[in-house]
Amino acid sequence: MILDSIQLVVLDMAGTTVSDTFSVHDSMIKAFQEHDLIIDRKLASNVLAVPKPIGINIILTNHFQIVDEQLIEKIHNSFKFHMNSYYRDNEAVSETKNTGLFFTYLKERNIKIVLDTGFSKETAELIVERLNWIGIIDGLVCSDDISIGRPKPDMIFIAMEMVGVTDVNNVIKVGDTPNDMLQGKNANCQWTIGVNSGAFSIEDLKNSGADLVLDYPYQIINSYIG
Repeated sequence: MILDSIQLVVLDMAGTTVSDTFSVHDSMIKAFQEHDLIIDRKLASNVLAVPKPIGINIILTNHFQIVDEQLIEKIHNSFKFHMNSYYRDNEAVSETKNTGLFFTYLKERNIKIVLDTGFSKETAELIVERLNWIGIIDGLVCSDDISIGRPKPDMIFIAMEMVGVTDVNNVIKVGDTPNDMLQGKNANCQWTIGVNSGAFSIEDLKNSGADLVLDYPYQIINSYIG
């Protein structure tokens, strides 16, 4: 089984453990619109799985040919406002199918759980509280904790250090974006598992290094590779 010899599972949040395909896109679209800049979901996908200021800069530089550090900060602040409002107040906020049961399964086997995300610590902690994951997950690595985000492997290494896991052969990375897959491969994790959230195609995930693509993380329990 995939979980044989595994000591740590590092999971993305939005789209992977949090049932959330397009709220990140739509919050970013609103944030840009407030500054008289129009983007669509395809452009907004540049902010997925990376620290949001980096994603905003990519859009501003590549699409609008704008270089403006103050504007990046303003758009990011607008994004955090809309994103936090969504996760705090929207009734649709929920975990992906059976994620709580998956966490329980891992805890019973002393497999550590760390969430890594391109969200700020403020937003990530709001989600963890909203979904009642406090005391269940073993760690949280956010964009505030790093200088370079995914696909660089740094967040996985921070997660390992948090919980005392020293060998990447005992680590699984789970996510729903190509950058998540590349991150897992760059860290040399034992397995890199894609989640078919709808944000990207199965082919995109496999082409970026997914060893397996599932509909939600709970399916890892009964899955095999090879």
